Amino acid sequence: MKWNNQVKSARVLRGYELRVAFSDGYVGTIDLVPLFDLAPGPLVQELRDTATFQGVRVENGTITFPNGYDLCPDVLRYFCETGRVCSQGEVDRALAPQPESALAR
Repeated sequence: MKWNNQVKSARVLRGYELRVAFSDGYVGTIDLVPLFDLAPGPLVQELRDTATFQGVRVENGTITFPNGYDLCPDVLRYFCETGRVCSQGEVDRALAPQPESALAR
């Protein structure tokens, strides 16, 4: 996976599904419904309101919503590449720096 991702554009396709274009040309689609159960904080729960969700915009290379919630572009890219929203533990393991010996394999 590429690091230091920057989101170029994002748009709602239907429901809670986004099409996201990254600055390196990669385009992915992700349904963010599972996020409501995996990240149950108040800002995430406000995204259940479709008007709030549809207000998604790109700011400083990441997506942000009218209520102030944003998603790290590296995490968003990981979601798009795997085709699903993942738990925080899975994201942490996937995005953790790899020791040099693991990179040589």
